[in-house]
Amino acid sequence: MLVVIGDLVADLIVLGGASLERGTDNPAEVRLTRGGSAANVAAAAAAAARHPVRFIGRVGDDTLAGALVSELEAAGVDVCVQQAGRTGAIVVLVDAVGERTMITDRGAAAELDAIDPTWLTGARWVHLPLYGFAQSRSRAALEDAVADASARGIRVSLDLSSVQTLRTLGAGVLAEVLERVRPDVVFANEDEARTAAELGLSPATDGVYVIKRGPDPVIVEASGGRSEVPVERVDDVLDSTGAGDAFAAGFITAALDGADPQTSARAGSVLAMSALRRAGAL
Repeated sequence: MLVVIGDLVADLIVLGGASLERGTDNPAEVRLTRGGSAANVAAAAAAAARHPVRFIGRVGDDTLAGALVSELEAAGVDVCVQQAGRTGAIVVLVDAVGERTMITDRGAAAELDAIDPTWLTGARWVHLPLYGFAQSRSRAALEDAVADASARGIRVSLDLSSVQTLRTLGAGVLAEVLERVRPDVVFANEDEARTAAELGLSPATDGVYVIKRGPDPVIVEASGGRSEVPVERVDDVLDSTGAGDAFAAGFITAALDGADPQTSARAGSVLAMSALRRAGAL
């Protein structure tokens, strides 16, 4: 079983909303979808239908939470959530080439408390987006869960997720997170990898480091070597929301099937392509 721990929020996708004129109407196509990096990975992995998937997170005690949980369950995910406060939401402004600018309010997701150890029962892999480490309370909950997972021999992956989150946490806290989590696989896009390097961090010296570079080959650093995995170019990109999460899902499910890092990266890129051609996450 793949267990993903992190955010389940609402995404308000605004297509054509990247260039706004202040003080007047700005026509755009607006869609309300399920979002949150962890929930995206869980849903994309469940769609692959090769391994059971569980999502663990925290949502508000409100109607929106009920709708989001129901939608994630309908996608084939076993959902285990804490409930209190207000469900988070993200406004995603998408430009003409599918690039996103996000206005984020994580709400209850930022207040994840100690995780019930029974929720990790049956796990073979635990995946963690970096967003969950942004607040000290949820960071402690995740680090305790990882310690439990490691004691059970469960593999762990970490997605660096966001340049802003990397900068906010800073080199000191990030180094502590990497030391405590000791991920088997670290995912990053090119900007995140560059920021990590600027902070003096080597995210996966003992594991696999996967750097996604849009239409350029994926870099895979593993076992002291470095390789490039070609990806198929997508010319009709609608929205890149969730593409990185879909990549992680494809990589992890392939790795659970026994694939090597390069083959897993190819599987990740194939699943990511489907996310590029639709509005919102998978």
